[in-house]
Amino acid sequence: MKRGLIKLALTLALLLALFHLVDISLAGILDRLRNFGFVVVAALLPLTLIPWVSASRWGYLLGLSGIKERMTVLWGFNWKATFLGLFLPGSQGMDFFRILFIERRHPGSRGVAGSTVVIERMIGFLLLGLFALLALPFVYDGERFRPILVLVLAMDGGLFLLLLAVFLVRWKAPAPGGSRIARMVGRALQYLHRLHQAVQRFPYRLGLLPTVLWLAAFQLSLVTVVHLLFLAFDQPVPFVQNLLLYPLIGMLTVVPLTVSGFGVREGAFVFFYSLVGVPAEVAVGVSLLTYLLVIGIPSLLGGVLLLFDRDGQTGIPRG
Repeated sequence: MKRGLIKLALTLALLLALFHLVDISLAGILDRLRNFGFVVVAALLPLTLIPWVSASRWGYLLGLSGIKERMTVLWGFNWKATFLGLFLPGSQGMDFFRILFIERRHPGSRGVAGSTVVIERMIGFLLLGLFALLALPFVYDGERFRPILVLVLAMDGGLFLLLLAVFLVRWKAPAPGGSRIARMVGRALQYLHRLHQAVQRFPYRLGLLPTVLWLAAFQLSLVTVVHLLFLAFDQPVPFVQNLLLYPLIGMLTVVPLTVSGFGVREGAFVFFYSLVGVPAEVAVGVSLLTYLLVIGIPSLLGGVLLLFDRDGQTGIPRG
């Protein structure tokens, strides 16, 4: 509880500092929003294409793992997890609940079911790093972009080391101890061991290419939302620049410093997009609208699903 309050305080402090330091006002942001039609088009993607692609890729990975699940169930899980993830630090809190939902739905496949979430996130991060690396030569402009170059290389290098650790590290979970806490820790470690083994044993040769294509469609859809929102602010940022900068912002918000990445994300938008001449008010406006459309709308729908769920507690259908 105390740690959560600290993160909430840090979130508010970062947002207030950002609005004060760069002299941003909500009125100024709204005044720059001149082409609302692009917002409407951008809002359609998180309601149609993005959730369909997300559920389809998850269903494909589950199928390769020997688990069959309906698209409608996975679609609902994603929305519910997005809502519940709002209350966790960082931008990937929803993954915890996705793992919880699918594991409870398929108790006979513990570890294997949850590993599909880890696998898609792992490949997704690698794909973001690849997009940024491929886009960098088209955007790089000498000294001004040196911080971007350093971040891209550091991000890709870190992801490569993480990948090596995932597939080369071998370990065994200790047997649960005698006390209640020791038993809880032991069970958690045993589950993590099963999860890790499932990630290592996944049939990547069979399903890697389709998985990459699904994830590429998902990531490009998110970049398209950002691109459309810049057009809404009458700021035509080239798509290739968004393909470089948005993955960097996405990776930074994974760090669990603030609630849902607030403050960190807006500051990153201002810094990175200032390098390509975007005013601070526009950068913050696009950041907030991106969050509202990509996270806010699905979260609202997920909250409604949880509210009317028959279980009344977790929103997990009975298997």
